[in-house]
Amino acid sequence: MKLNGVVQRKLALLDKNVGKLERYLEGKSLEDFKGDDLLQSATERVLQVAIEVIIDIAERLIALKGAGPVATASEAIERLVALGILKSAMPYSDMVRFRNRIVHEYETTDPAILYSIAVDHRADFCRFRDEIDQTC
Repeated sequence: MKLNGVVQRKLALLDKNVGKLERYLEGKSLEDFKGDDLLQSATERVLQVAIEVIIDIAERLIALKGAGPVATASEAIERLVALGILKSAMPYSDMVRFRNRIVHEYETTDPAILYSIAVDHRADFCRFRDEIDQTC
């Protein structure tokens, strides 16, 4: 399946947000991060948008394949696996759960978890992009 312009634009937005994370956190330790409320807020927002992009792409590809609709974002990820577009639902299902947490339980976001996702799991966003590029 050839990627349409909407999916291509969303993939570019995903890359832009990964770049923001790299710039925001370059040279920042966990302690630096914990002491900077503005950086925490910016990181949380960039992660939320990046995950929303993944969800949007999943739903768009499902529609293009005529394999929908799906009821939840987690189901959208699972459907991409079933369609052979993604190899595994992990770590993308974890991303969706994290997005739900920061949107609905925002008062309990642990800065250490936020930092870990932004630093240690940033490559997962690139892996999603690469899997979409390779199979579509």
